[in-house]
Amino acid sequence: MKAHLAALALAATALLPVGAATAHADATGPRIISIPAGQTHCPSGYVCLFRDYDYQGGGYGFASGSSIGFLGDIGFNDVMSSWANDSGIRYCWYVDANFEGDGHEMKPGYRVNVLPQENDQASSLRPC
Repeated sequence: MKAHLAALALAATALLPVGAATAHADATGPRIISIPAGQTHCPSGYVCLFRDYDYQGGGYGFASGSSIGFLGDIGFNDVMSSWANDSGIRYCWYVDANFEGDGHEMKPGYRVNVLPQENDQASSLRPC
C-alpha cells in the first residue's frame, strides 16, 4: 500500500509545471501568484511587480481587482524595480502602506522600469 501511495505522489509531482507561477491561497486576502526568478512574463489578468529592472529577479502577480495594503505582508515592501500591468484595469502603487503617500499610475498594457528615484519604494497596491 505504501509503495502504491508513493507512486501516486511521484506521478502527481511529475504533472506540476516547472518554473510556473505558484498560487498563494488565502481566502481573506488578495489572489496572489509568486513569479519565480527567471520568469519575466506577467500572466493575462494580473498586475505584476518585479524585484529587479527588466522584469527580472522574481516577484508577485495580483489578480485583476485585488489589492494589498502592505507589501511587507508578503516580504515585498520597498523592493519593486519594474512592473507589468496585464490586468485590464488601471492600478496604482503607493510609497506608503495602506495606499498612502505618493501614488503612481500603472496603465493597463504597460511594462515599466521605474525611475531611479522610485526604485524600491512601493509599499501598497490597488486599482485606481
